[in-house]
Amino acid sequence: MVRSLIGAACALTLVFSTAVPAQAQLPTIYELLPADTQAAVWVRDSEQMLNKWEQTQLAKLTQDKKIAPFFEEKRAEIEKRFMEAGWRINIKPEDLGEYATGQILVAWCENPDRPVKPYALALIADIDPQKNAEMMKQFEQQLGPQQVQKSTQKHAGVSVTKYVLPPRSGEFLKQDSFFATVDSRLLICDDDALIKKLIDRVQGNASGDTLAQDPVFVKGRELAKLSGSGDIEFFVRPLGFARVIRSIAGARSKSNTDLLAAFQKQGFDAIASVCGEVSIGGEELDVHHHGYVYAKKPLTKSALVLDFPNQATQLIPNFVGSNAASLLVTNWNAQEAFWAAKGIVDELAGTPGVFEEVIEGIKSDPNGPQIDIREVLPNFTNDVYAIADSKQGPADVDSRRNMIALRIRDAAAMTDVLNRAMNGEPDAQLVEFADHQIWQVVHNNVDEISIESDFSDFGAPPAAAEAEEEPWLSSWAITVHDDFLIFSSHIEMIQEAILQAQTSATSPLEQTPDYQRVLAAITQYFGDRDFSAWRILRSEKSYRVQYELFRQGQLKRSKSMLATILDRILQKANRPEEEIDPDEQQISGEGLPNFEEIAGYLQPGGFVVRSTDNGWEFGGLMLGESFAPSPDSAVSQASQYGTARVSNSQDGAKR
Repeated sequence: MVRSLIGAACALTLVFSTAVPAQAQLPTIYELLPADTQAAVWVRDSEQMLNKWEQTQLAKLTQDKKIAPFFEEKRAEIEKRFMEAGWRINIKPEDLGEYATGQILVAWCENPDRPVKPYALALIADIDPQKNAEMMKQFEQQLGPQQVQKSTQKHAGVSVTKYVLPPRSGEFLKQDSFFATVDSRLLICDDDALIKKLIDRVQGNASGDTLAQDPVFVKGRELAKLSGSGDIEFFVRPLGFARVIRSIAGARSKSNTDLLAAFQKQGFDAIASVCGEVSIGGEELDVHHHGYVYAKKPLTKSALVLDFPNQATQLIPNFVGSNAASLLVTNWNAQEAFWAAKGIVDELAGTPGVFEEVIEGIKSDPNGPQIDIREVLPNFTNDVYAIADSKQGPADVDSRRNMIALRIRDAAAMTDVLNRAMNGEPDAQLVEFADHQIWQVVHNNVDEISIESDFSDFGAPPAAAEAEEEPWLSSWAITVHDDFLIFSSHIEMIQEAILQAQTSATSPLEQTPDYQRVLAAITQYFGDRDFSAWRILRSEKSYRVQYELFRQGQLKRSKSMLATILDRILQKANRPEEEIDPDEQQISGEGLPNFEEIAGYLQPGGFVVRSTDNGWEFGGLMLGESFAPSPDSAVSQASQYGTARVSNSQDGAKR
């Protein structure tokens, strides 16, 4: 899994690094791919996209004299790790960029009938055939002193060059790379059967269905309402792509449960595809994308947990401070969706009835909290808030903070439930703060936060977890504050929220320019409609901690889950797990400037989701430097978005 995820990142690296002359759009690009394609990324016009990319703030960041030397110095190292981690055809982005003349397409295909190698990867690019020999010569030179076996074969009158590289450390299969040029099309893949099929399709001689004819592909694009003017298009079959990347990684879960099979049995295979398009650069936006998650509804079994009504509240609790780096607001039908989890829990546990046993145990176990979930659940509304920020001052491994707030109907009843639950927690202590009670849990003797059991090969099921599994968080806190049950990774974050609510009837986040600009952009580009979820991201605040930890070589020690996953990916690029130093950051950030020196390039962004009869439509954007809300849009937003004053009288507030 890890290596293919990096392969996807590598493909995007190729997209943003390639300077090539443009060529007229060829509408038949998807007709070259087989119907079993599980994911594809298509660059429509690489030169045009690159020109637009260079106008964005992110591109200007890479060119800033304070940071450009770092990218130049580390480019080869970073690229080498990405290439080795996931892209098996061994060609560098800048090498292809010298010879491509238009479209670039990367695809992941599935071969379930071939258990030894049940996947195939392919790259298709428009090139200048006159330069093909020069390109191949350069490619062979970059292979260096490796023990490479080279051979040439013919298929349908086309010369196919095959390179066989030794297997990587810890692997059994050798690395096959096939290169062929048909007219102005360069074809590269890691599978003999696929390269022949691609040649046949370019020549118009292949039989069988193509991706362009696949009903799921056609329907997904129709629902996404692709404009045809995006710089990048993408298509993914979620479970199919997950199988492919798991096969490439060669990994399996530590448990006996096949997680992907469990999700398929429990109805998640109804999520047929995710597709969309991305536009780079523009007068007001640096990035603008929209797409569609196509699901064959009505959902069944545990897939019913994906019940998100289009009633995400537009009101912000007054305890949300101005330091918030991101705010996610969603509406989840917990009253019904919660019980749909029964099937997937039992499936992962491998024993029917486990879910009901857990629910009954929580209610009846004399050593437990003795809480009846069936009585507690109706106390929750559907409103869910997720807030992230970072502590003031220098960044360290404990700087990143997260908080989740669930709106409730009866604070007194929920306080009673919480007290009963926490009284049975051995590491919990009650903290008095500002005439308020907060439960804090501090786990002793937790030296390192481990996510391996949940993120190795998509996660191990609860029943397979080790008895002594370490907790995700070494400490956390929870409280009931007015109309909300609030959970946080840091008790200080809850304390600050309480003080903020006592200080002001409105959230100061509303008055920040980032918040106002993003809301205006959401309304302008995605319309004035109800959503099932919306998010504001203040990039300048959100990325500060991770950037500074990277500079200090402390990223691996960060308690951020994203940081742990990212560094784990970079580590596994080259070495077996037993050779990895758990505290070693694989790419040095030494030489980067202080965050404050580059923060001005980081513009805020937003994301929205809306449920439909056929799935979910979504969209996102990152603002350009010049975007500013018009006076009219500011007035419009003020009438829709506001502050939720935390009191029981607000239960009927707009949602």
